[in-house]
Amino acid sequence: MQQFVHQQSRTLSQPEMEHFVKEHSYGRLGLCLESEPYVVPVAYGYEQGKIYFHSAREGKKLDLIRKNNRVCFQVDEWQKGWASVICYGRASLTEDVEEKKRCFEILTGQELGEEHLQNVKVYIGIVQIEEMTGRCSADFSLECED
Repeated sequence: MQQFVHQQSRTLSQPEMEHFVKEHSYGRLGLCLESEPYVVPVAYGYEQGKIYFHSAREGKKLDLIRKNNRVCFQVDEWQKGWASVICYGRASLTEDVEEKKRCFEILTGQELGEEHLQNVKVYIGIVQIEEMTGRCSADFSLECED
């Protein structure tokens, strides 16, 4: 029988957490309304304390955000050791063309034309991060500047 061995871990610093979240592009958005938890994977971009994602114009994710905008957002990696960051904050939804432009620039690295952005029928979700927590295995290597 194989025995589980708990690996030593350490807390990530704020610069490490921000670097980790910025370097990844997929995470899980945690939502809740009353006694119903809901977690959904999303592609995202991170910039200056905000997580940007886009969403269809209707669905459970939007319904829950509209009723309770308190969210958490989790990103992890299990390739070279492990690391995980959880962000807590509030989500807002917008159709503003400037926010769409910013979101798609962050997600794709490309600037889209205003006419194209006006025709893209999506909401932009923005999570304003209020708190971040993160841990990693002792053997996890993260290249970032403190």
